[in-house]
This record gives sequence, structure tokens and C-alpha cells, in this order.
Amino acid sequence: MPQPTATIDRAQRDGLYELIRNHLGAIGDIWIALEKDEEYMLAERLGLEFGEDFRLLADIGWDPDERRESFELTMEAHDLMEALRRLHGEAEHVLAGSRAEREAAAEDARTNERLQAGREACESLLSSLDPRESERS
Repeated sequence: MPQPTATIDRAQRDGLYELIRNHLGAIGDIWIALEKDEEYMLAERLGLEFGEDFRLLADIGWDPDERRESFELTMEAHDLMEALRRLHGEAEHVLAGSRAEREAAAEDARTNERLQAGREACESLLSSLDPRESERS
């Protein structure tokens, strides 16, 4: 079994889980990139990103109501940091979205709370994996 790279608590897990689910909603974009647009480099990038998402789900669980109190992340530090940077950026984009997006998001305040928790979990983990990350925020 791989050695843990980092350990997160349930609140951090729930935030990351929300960010991953949000990203996985675009999984059909691989087909569009491959078949419709013939954007093979985009399809490859998306494939790598979704692979990272699936790898994180292997550690934190697929069930939205996972009952563990702590979760060991076993991805290699570099790969984990790449995934966390991407998820963090996506959270910032969603949370700072257009007026229409904010109004739609206001209808689901719980989702926004989980997205915020995921963003904060990314920041915390990135900072613990590489102290230089806190300088970038």
C-alpha cells in the first residue's frame, strides 16, 4: 500500500469531493474534443485531469456520505499538488463567477460552502506540501 502523502479531515474531504464532482460533470468534453472538434491535446489534458480526480476519489471515497474522520492521500506529492492547484483554480473561478452564476449559486448555498471548503483544503494541503505555495496565494 502506498505511503500517505498527506492526511485530511472530513471537512476538507467534503470540500475536495465537491470540487472533484464539479469537475467530473464535464467528462463528456473528452468525447467532444476527440470526435467533434478533433482537439487531441485538449482530450489528452482532460484525460489526465479526470485521472487525477479518480485517483483522489480512490483515497477519499466515492460515497458522498463517507463516514471516516480522516483520509490519507497517497498520490505522489507532485501529482497531488498539480491536482490541488487545478481544483483550487476551478473553485476560485466558480466562486468569483459572473452575476448570473452567483445568483444561481446563491440558490444552493450548501454547494458554495463545500466549494469554499474545497478551495481552503487545496490551499492548506499545497502549503503543507510545499511552503512556497503560501507565497503564491
